[in-house]
Amino acid sequence: AQARVLGFKPGAGPLLPVVMRLADAAAGPPSGGGWAQLARAVAEELAAVGVPVLLGVRPVEGRVPLLLGLRAEAERAAVADRVAAALRAGVERADMREAGGPPPVVVVGVPGGWAAASAGLRHAAETAAAAQGLPERPWYDARRLDIDLLLWRLRDHPDLAAFVDRAIGPLRTHDRRSKPPLLPTLETYLAHAGRKAETARELHLNRQTLYNRLARISELLGTDLDDPQTVLALSLALRARRHVAVG
Repeated sequence: AQARVLGFKPGAGPLLPVVMRLADAAAGPPSGGGWAQLARAVAEELAAVGVPVLLGVRPVEGRVPLLLGLRAEAERAAVADRVAAALRAGVERADMREAGGPPPVVVVGVPGGWAAASAGLRHAAETAAAAQGLPERPWYDARRLDIDLLLWRLRDHPDLAAFVDRAIGPLRTHDRRSKPPLLPTLETYLAHAGRKAETARELHLNRQTLYNRLARISELLGTDLDDPQTVLALSLALRARRHVAVG
């Protein structure tokens, strides 16, 4: 009933929660433009998206939550593309992005009914915080970032920092003291699921140089990079290091 009063009248399809978090939200609400101007600019941009929109603004948390009325879940990705572009355009128009700073993070949640809308927005908001520092994308799918969200929730737990230090501490020490750094090699290697040709191509290395670096990584860590449990632990540690302060 409150949504109808605000002019939000979705059809019988699912509701899609979306949250935009400004890049410097952790340091407090950004200066410039003002949140009222941001709300107007975003609302104007969203008017062209072509679906019902219920827009909110949360200056204290540095984020903009919204609900979208979909006709069917199948249009989720296409609508998300248009909404993410509209949100970013609104930020630029309102001058709410620091010069040279990273773009805002847009997280698209899980479609559902009214009963799930509140939880869906909370999930998307937390995921937007957890996505800070990830490789830039127009928007992030909340369903694909559950591991990052879990690690972010554990960010203040000393056991997580200890795990990261045990798993990749020797590489961090090496990279502070020696060249070339090895953490980027490991990260790229794991991102390509251990496919050496693709790893070498992305890093612009010849195969033998890559083999030498991988051997050095295995030596420093005392692990076998072909062991699935080792790969899992290293992957988690690399993702968790964004959220913890380790030496």
